Amino acid sequence: MRYSVLLIICIVIVLLLILFNSKLHILIISKVKNEHIRVDLRIKYFFNIININIPLYPTNKKCTKTKKGEIKRNRSIYNSNLKEIKVVFGLLKRVKIEEIYIDINFGSENIPFTSFIYVLINFIYSSIINIINSNKVYLNVKPDFTKNFINCDSKIEIKPTIKDIIIISIAIYKIYIKINKGKRNGGNIEIYKLNKKSYGDNI
Repeated sequence: MRYSVLLIICIVIVLLLILFNSKLHILIISKVKNEHIRVDLRIKYFFNIININIPLYPTNKKCTKTKKGEIKRNRSIYNSNLKEIKVVFGLLKRVKIEEIYIDINFGSENIPFTSFIYVLINFIYSSIINIINSNKVYLNVKPDFTKNFINCDSKIEIKPTIKDIIIISIAIYKIYIKINKGKRNGGNIEIYKLNKKSYGDNI
């Protein structure tokens, strides 16, 4: 009886280790056709048994407007957390990018503008190749000088492990808690710490 329990515990531990180090297939797919834009997030896991499709754009959520004073007040909070955000980007570099596919076809009757956009896209493409290490890269751009349109198909496939997702999620959650704590404390604006009763108002 004791050995059967130990065997079950060992099997459970091995399965948990396999799941913990197994990889997710995450695809971000976007399609742009003139003013129509669609972005989807697809998650595949465990031999595609788990297959989830989440539309990122368009969504039915409405953005709420914030007051100008609140944006100005919270800006210092975000600046104070740049180090934590850099840590998250460092963790994101651990995630392996399997494939990057971007195919852009666009046109404009304004020849100088079309030429400028063509050069700009190629510059962005060269930056992507130099910065991002991916197993498969397909970057294409085709300009048209006779009509106005834009078509873009893109796909980014990444394969993070469950371990990477947990570590990144914990880091993001800590930054979120710290930012909200700063908001509740009125931000990091030092001027509010002055004792106005002692010094009076300066005119």
